[in-house]
Amino acid sequence: MLYIYNTLTAVKEEFKPLHRELVKVYVCGPTVYDKTHLGHARTYIAFDIVRRYLEFLGYNVLQIVNITDIDDKIIRKSIETGKEWREIAEENMRNFFNAIDKLNIRRAHIYPRVTEHIEDIVKFIEKLIENGYAYEAEGNVYFDVDKFVDYGKLSKVKRDKLKPQEEMNGKRKPYDFALWKKAKPMEPCWESPWGKGRPGWHIECSVMASKYLGSQFDIHGGGQDLIFPHHENEIAQSEAFFKKKPWVKYWMHTGMLMIGEEKMSKSLGNVITIEELTRKYKPMELRFYIINSHYRSPITFRENLLEQAKRAYNRILESILTLKSILKGKIMYRENEESIEELKRIIKLRRNFLNAMNDDFDTPRAIARLHELTTLVNKEIIPGEKIVAAEFAMKVFFEASKILGVFEEAFKENLESNLTYKLIDLLLKVRQKHRLRREWEIADWIAREIRKLGVEISDNGRKTTWRLKRF
Repeated sequence: MLYIYNTLTAVKEEFKPLHRELVKVYVCGPTVYDKTHLGHARTYIAFDIVRRYLEFLGYNVLQIVNITDIDDKIIRKSIETGKEWREIAEENMRNFFNAIDKLNIRRAHIYPRVTEHIEDIVKFIEKLIENGYAYEAEGNVYFDVDKFVDYGKLSKVKRDKLKPQEEMNGKRKPYDFALWKKAKPMEPCWESPWGKGRPGWHIECSVMASKYLGSQFDIHGGGQDLIFPHHENEIAQSEAFFKKKPWVKYWMHTGMLMIGEEKMSKSLGNVITIEELTRKYKPMELRFYIINSHYRSPITFRENLLEQAKRAYNRILESILTLKSILKGKIMYRENEESIEELKRIIKLRRNFLNAMNDDFDTPRAIARLHELTTLVNKEIIPGEKIVAAEFAMKVFFEASKILGVFEEAFKENLESNLTYKLIDLLLKVRQKHRLRREWEIADWIAREIRKLGVEISDNGRKTTWRLKRF
């Protein structure tokens, strides 16, 4: 039974989707004014695992991630660099997709772009005005926060503690927020009933999420820094539009990624890009580092911890590859009582892995079970070449790989790896012929050369087995 921490209620709740077989998920996407950084990766890896685990449980998942391709930050970048705003958005969107592909983040089913939904946004705003929740002032349109009685229910911000959200003209209250912004000279703009302008930030997600997922959906995700004002404003707009509650059943938020004592932020200039990190580390080592923290917990980036994660990742990967090489040999033997106990231990570790995932996607606790399994494999299963136990262990690693999105390289079959296994088998058959002819010098030379390649061989009478010991 899966439990998810819901920011809206501040408790873990049993997951019960609105529809039995289809889970609808919206995750706030990037504003593409600069390169994709580690903070982005933290959020999108977290929700990639949410999707993978829901699919593992048998649900069909429809995932939407928006692209904000027009925004104050993109306009400022255009002014600073002299580049056309569309060029900046396109360039950084390509960088985003390249980064998520490297990190094995499954692509969302739809990536709606703000500039492709201007007409939808205008119609949404018109309906909010009609419903009495928005007003036009000097070419801008604002949401009337006082009209929405539930404002603050997500962030727990009290009405009397609200601060100004934007400094614009004609607002009735400082904390009212913009739905439509009047165009300034030389800025990109679109036609509307209120004159030329462009959408406010918050309205974009309300419109695009609702267009593709309907008036209610299951999960809305993003970083903790989006709880207020962005997600609070999304709720107000959407529930005012549909006159239906709740717009979203489960709100999920990832913890901050810190550099020293400060949040990683482009405005602070302490950003570490995925492009930069993947020059030094394999993308899967970086992904493994990120999922060693619970998605709701803050991560303070330290390179020594990334190095530790790299070593831990490669230890598990090497064990999987060694099990794979043992199973390729298909050495069969009679199972004994001791190995039956090992099977029970493997089954228990699998159960505990899934229990951790069912507890609000607790990846650190799940990974701890994989470390225990790796120790069991290295100390007892590999040395004893216990095939049945090896098969059980491989099934657990395979499931974990699918859920966590790591170790997949160990399970990919390709012509190169198949050829390697066949060549090793052929060399051992040649060696065996020399042994039968008592040509020990040649047989020993072949054994020494094979071992130099990282293959461990073991003779048991006329039968020779092998396993990869180094990768």
